[in-house]
Amino acid sequence: MNEEYTEKHGLTEQFDTEGLTEVRRLSLDDRFKFSCHKGLACFNTCCNDINIFLTPYDVLRMRKAIGLPSKEFLKRYTIALLGNDGLPLVVLKMMEDEKKSCPFVTLDGCSIYQDRPWSCRMYPLFPVSSNETHVLHGNIKDNENNPPSPPFNKGGRGGLSGEEGFLIEEKPSCLGFKEEKQWTIEEWKKDQGIDIYDKMNESYKGVTLHDYFQRGNKLDSGRAKMLYRACYDLDEFKRFLFETRFFDIYDVEKEIIEKTKEDEEELLSFGYRWVRFSLFSEDTLKLKDKALDKLLQSRRESGIR
Repeated sequence: MNEEYTEKHGLTEQFDTEGLTEVRRLSLDDRFKFSCHKGLACFNTCCNDINIFLTPYDVLRMRKAIGLPSKEFLKRYTIALLGNDGLPLVVLKMMEDEKKSCPFVTLDGCSIYQDRPWSCRMYPLFPVSSNETHVLHGNIKDNENNPPSPPFNKGGRGGLSGEEGFLIEEKPSCLGFKEEKQWTIEEWKKDQGIDIYDKMNESYKGVTLHDYFQRGNKLDSGRAKMLYRACYDLDEFKRFLFETRFFDIYDVEKEIIEKTKEDEEELLSFGYRWVRFSLFSEDTLKLKDKALDKLLQSRRESGIR
């Protein structure tokens, strides 16, 4: 994981200092105008030189769309770094051309459009809570000392618990805002296929916004790598489950084992269970050794980890 990536690649890119961009807060009932299509002169330009943090479900969908194993996809198309709380963060790697283009953009648009990331689907909307103005893409932030955060992290564009609204950043350079098509927030989310992403990201959100981090705790490198493997490198996590004595040690329902073996979404969901058990000592898994499992439960109840 490259902790120097943030400084080297400018993740704290400044918001429009000339005041040309209009930033508005929207409620669920507000309407906005926007439409992006190939007929616009600015088509594809918003996909260049941009910071896109990927959720585990983003990576799952993207790599399946192009048929790559998880390790190969992560190596070829992403850069991993560490957040201040030790959480592994995965950023889409831009191409090393003059425009710093997205590797999946073609003249006809996104080559993985049906499996594009959550952030791309949500644009131009940025979920925020009432006391937040942090969002991704390095476009909006509250001051120079607070860089943009990943989705579902403290200050991230995934929204916090108690999310109350959305920001919309209307750049003059984006001709999509001059189109006549109007949307409500819910209409936009339905049109962009956000629901399945929100559903799958709830468990990830539960990890990144866990009380463990709210209390100021930080993951060491070993735990960060464990979380990264369980959530992002699913092929490696699957080998960990099925090529070791994992299911001899942990009491997991046969139906769940079979689903985890055959379905990658189930595998990811099980990865979140493993993370909550391992990192936060939650009762999401049980040991087959009843005496040892009882001991672990008593340690949890007494607050010992």
